[in-house]
Amino acid sequence: MTLPQAFIDKYQQLLGADADAFFASLQEPAVAGFRVNPRKINFDLQQQFNRDYQPVPWNASGFYGKISGHDIAQISGGIYSQEPSAQGVAALADPQPGMRVLDLCAAPGGKTTQLAGLLAGQGLLVANEIDRQRAKILSENVERFGYDNVVVVNHDPDSLAAILPQFFDLIVIDAPCSGEGMFRKDPDAISYWSPDYVLQCQERQRLILRAALKMLRPNGQVVYSTCTFAPEEDEENIDWLLQEYKALSVVTPTTTWPGVDEGRPEWGNDNPQLTGARRFWPQHLAGEGHFMVKLQANGLVTEAVPARPITQKKHAKNKRTVYKDKVQLTKEQQKLFQQFIDQAYQVAPDWSKKTFLVQKEQLFAVPDELVAIEGLKYVRRGLWLGEFRKNRFVPNHALIMASTAAQLKTTIELSEEQYQQYVHGDVIRLDTNLAKGWYGVSYQQQIFSWGYLVEQTLKNFYPKGLRF
Repeated sequence: MTLPQAFIDKYQQLLGADADAFFASLQEPAVAGFRVNPRKINFDLQQQFNRDYQPVPWNASGFYGKISGHDIAQISGGIYSQEPSAQGVAALADPQPGMRVLDLCAAPGGKTTQLAGLLAGQGLLVANEIDRQRAKILSENVERFGYDNVVVVNHDPDSLAAILPQFFDLIVIDAPCSGEGMFRKDPDAISYWSPDYVLQCQERQRLILRAALKMLRPNGQVVYSTCTFAPEEDEENIDWLLQEYKALSVVTPTTTWPGVDEGRPEWGNDNPQLTGARRFWPQHLAGEGHFMVKLQANGLVTEAVPARPITQKKHAKNKRTVYKDKVQLTKEQQKLFQQFIDQAYQVAPDWSKKTFLVQKEQLFAVPDELVAIEGLKYVRRGLWLGEFRKNRFVPNHALIMASTAAQLKTTIELSEEQYQQYVHGDVIRLDTNLAKGWYGVSYQQQIFSWGYLVEQTLKNFYPKGLRF
């Protein structure tokens, strides 16, 4: 790896005696890791991971190591491959079940899925990504993890703040940055690094922070993180934030993580609160570069723009009145959906805090808190349950990813050979007396697809875009 001379000069001056170890660490291979999904990993598989992999010290669900993208644990949403240092952000955020949480710069979804696991299906998680294509990737990862209290939206921070003022208890901002901490993992990041680029990132991050604070409830919390070493984007930004918004203060973690350093006050106007920030240096631990800090609001931080008015609309096409705050299925749709639930589930999912929404015959379970809010550009507006077709209901892949074996009446367990055929898109002939209908399909006791059984033939409903 050839580093820019300006980068070398900068960190020789900043790090002094530690600079040689720092530069040497950047020549080492990147460190791989993954997290388990507490909703999906069974006891036996958890014990296997405990035996075969080293745990990540700052994340109870994290491990060092690499698992193939075609492994059933990955396909079923049982794990998420994520660099170990990045796992510290959601761990520091520590959302409590029932909170309203915003992941503001969420793609590709590592922090979103970790936050979802910590919320344990309770509360609301809004995952936002400004880039539409990256938001689609984010949505796919959210779907795979199977939590029905997560929505994905596509906004710039200012427009989102105009729609959801003073709405969230906790906001996580993994800000776009100069990427110095990812040089080992993504050497292309070196090509666009420059001192000017660092300052451009600093300015953009401050704009994001200003917008984010408009969405924070009184006494809420903010977690700010970057994957860069640059003081301009880290300590300097937090010192600026504390000076601009006197209602904010740094929360010093009560837990010490091995190898993780404190923030550097001397890099942020000698602000003593910066010791509460956390720095991940690759010469001190097994991981890439990261900076993170948690902030607590004392009361209201900033006045928000007025919320957009809520309006009610009539949709004559569906021959019923549909209000944004109360959506009803037709009697025929209720009948078809209930028939499907009765056939496939022994314990129906709990959608008591969701509202059913039908759009172009597609059925969604939308978190109640968002039903009456207009203007959101959804990529995933809740749990996509399925589609109404003539005289039947066809479940969506998202619904099986959100379902557990304990909920379903029966799952069809495939052999290794059958599994390889199924993920390729083939139908499977089975020696079974099971009745015609919808079944969860599993391999190694991990559910990954719907299948429709007709006369011992299992029709394949594994999405075409996921087949391999």
